[in-house]
Amino acid sequence: MGPEHHDTLLAMTNLASTFCSEGKYAQAETLGTQTLEIMRRVLGAEHPDTVWRMNDLASAYSAQGKYAQAEAIYKQTLELRRRLLGPEHPNTLSTLAEMASMYQREGKYALAETFAAQSMTGRNHAAGKEDPDTLGAEADVALAELSQGKFSESERLAREVLEIDQKAQPDDWQRFRAASLLGASLAGQKKYAEAEPLLLEGYQGMVARKNRIAVPDWYHLERARMWLVELYKAQGKPQKAGQVAAN
Repeated sequence: MGPEHHDTLLAMTNLASTFCSEGKYAQAETLGTQTLEIMRRVLGAEHPDTVWRMNDLASAYSAQGKYAQAEAIYKQTLELRRRLLGPEHPNTLSTLAEMASMYQREGKYALAETFAAQSMTGRNHAAGKEDPDTLGAEADVALAELSQGKFSESERLAREVLEIDQKAQPDDWQRFRAASLLGASLAGQKKYAEAEPLLLEGYQGMVARKNRIAVPDWYHLERARMWLVELYKAQGKPQKAGQVAAN
């Protein structure tokens, strides 16, 4: 079909996305940059597939810690999606969620909370409170709040997400992420006896389901491990902390 055929470009896009999910970020970036360059020339800068490729390339940059490049492309993508698709289109809300994730990993927790809250509000309005994407956005808000020391606020959200997840998706890794978030929120308030079983359940549940988690989302598993280590240190149990840290 040729290197610039629409189907060829979609195949390149899918392969670049797969590279990113597998943690092969350099390959994702190289192929993504090449694909985006062709798409802009052949399809136009505002074609939906071009904008999709922009979003994926920003994800590859973010996963490598290239936050300045990621942020620049995400901002362009968000502006295009808001204008072309509307503020509550799933693709627009997905970009907001990915920007929240980028800011979270960069340590810009207030920005992460702002973007995650926008995603949560839009998804709740468009798809309902029990939609998996809404729950994921709510968990992102809880994580940003937790990272800022807003433990009572993150506890409320994490508890809400966990209660729904236990019924709607009891075997999904996100349900164990919610348990870990709730445990960390309680630990932040020095409620260690309540926190420990939740942190153990969350961490062990994600470890058991690691093969279902895309490599960029292993971040949440690492945070769960870190929270458990911090709990044991706070409880004066250095041996247990060392065992978890070594895993």
